[in-house]
Amino acid sequence: MDDLLRPSQRNSLRITLQAFEENLRVTQEWLDGRQEWGILYRRKLDLPTGNRRRAERKVQKALQLIDFLRERFDLNVESRNAALMLRSEMSVSWVNLLDAHARKLGRYGKVHPDLSRLLDPALDQLADIASTLATVLGEP
Repeated sequence: MDDLLRPSQRNSLRITLQAFEENLRVTQEWLDGRQEWGILYRRKLDLPTGNRRRAERKVQKALQLIDFLRERFDLNVESRNAALMLRSEMSVSWVNLLDAHARKLGRYGKVHPDLSRLLDPALDQLADIASTLATVLGEP
């Protein structure tokens, strides 16, 4: 089936299917009972049993179709180091943390005069941690 897709078309198809597969895998984790208990959030999937079963069947069907397409069009399996994904996430967090400084919160209304003194040092520490993690995760 090599002659059906040009290399750039094959790559585009693989990327599209990979992104959907990643979403399906996350969905399956939640269907399997994943729960998150963070400091600032709680998250779990509340879904009626019938809907859960239907969703599980659809996820499995989609994964089977992706596997079928991978074989039919000889799509490469890509191996990635998760450190690159985590590094990217930490870089985004670094930017967002710096963007949460008191002076920047002024776009949402008047800022209390003491807010910068009380908030910004902690945000700076968190941003520094995010930056350090991004650097560490990017090292070989």
